[in-house]
Amino acid sequence: MKIFFLLVVISVFAAAAVAQQSLGDAARANKARKHTSANVIQLDDDTLPRSSTPAASSAPETAKKTDANAKEAETKDSAKPADAPKDKTDELKKQIELQKKEIATLQRELDVAQREARLHAAAYYGDAGTMLRDQAKFAEDARKDQEEINTKKQALDAAQQKLDDLQEQARKAGLGVE
Repeated sequence: MKIFFLLVVISVFAAAAVAQQSLGDAARANKARKHTSANVIQLDDDTLPRSSTPAASSAPETAKKTDANAKEAETKDSAKPADAPKDKTDELKKQIELQKKEIATLQRELDVAQREARLHAAAYYGDAGTMLRDQAKFAEDARKDQEEINTKKQALDAAQQKLDDLQEQARKAGLGVE
């Protein structure tokens, strides 16, 4: 009797699970119901006029015509003067990209120099015989490694400062450069 009751309960749960819709199917059906409305007005940069005076009609065709007229007037007014600032902004962008590449190279060189200094120190301290025989040589090598690291850090700091200056120039010029 207990086994029969257990089988009935299991079969009821199995039937309910089979009949139940999956969560993904329910979400797709709900999304399809929401998007069936065809009289939704879409407001974005393509459908809104760019002029400062409001348009008499809010139809997309009128907005596109006024937008095209405004762009045409802007092109006529600023044909030649726009070229010079564009060249300057392109030049600034190129300088910033080159500076970023230089900083990446300097950072890589600094990392390698630090790694080599750590390897030299590990090799020195790992061998007691070397510690006793070559104390002066290790001290001299360690000093040279540290000087190289300091030189590379200074070069990296100077390059980073130059990048900051270029980014500030770009910001003042109206570019959104990071």
